[in-house]
Amino acid sequence: MSNIQVSIMYFINNGLQNPFLDWIVPIIYSFADVRVMLTLLILVFIASRILMKEKINKIAMLCIIAFGLASVFILSSKIFYPSTRPFVAFEWIRLTVNDNGFYSFPSGHFAIATMILSIILMNVDKYKKELFALSILYLLTLAFVVIYGGVHYPIDVLGGFIIGVLSAIVTVRYLGFLTEYLDNFFTKYFDKYF
Repeated sequence: MSNIQVSIMYFINNGLQNPFLDWIVPIIYSFADVRVMLTLLILVFIASRILMKEKINKIAMLCIIAFGLASVFILSSKIFYPSTRPFVAFEWIRLTVNDNGFYSFPSGHFAIATMILSIILMNVDKYKKELFALSILYLLTLAFVVIYGGVHYPIDVLGGFIIGVLSAIVTVRYLGFLTEYLDNFFTKYFDKYF
């Protein structure tokens, strides 16, 4: 582990410690949980089908496909490049969030959040600048949260960002045809019940 990363970890995790951050960071972290995001994607997908919002439905399907692809990248990275979590590696790290202790690199929270935001940005025309600015703000906040929480190094966040962007690009450019198959499947088996 490089001295720069350890210094950044120490500064954010210990140097910025205060009661407000100790309270708000776990809340933000829990909303960025991969299971929460997948559940929200599925709910958005179901709502878009019920409300017949084709554009939102397509974005939700692309996100679900990319979620699978990103998960493969994330799990493969964790298996082939197992790195110890900061709170396990350093006794001075304060763990302020609930975490399962699985390997550190890359940040799955950050990868999935980046992937979802990237797909949304690639598929919207209106308010693109505003969405981009909000996405950057959210990702900077999430990067801070996972480091302050003691569960990821800065390199984990960068790895998650790269995986998220690559998963979104590959899905939109090369796997977008799968949305037609999903749409046909759900039209046949889902829509008759709603």
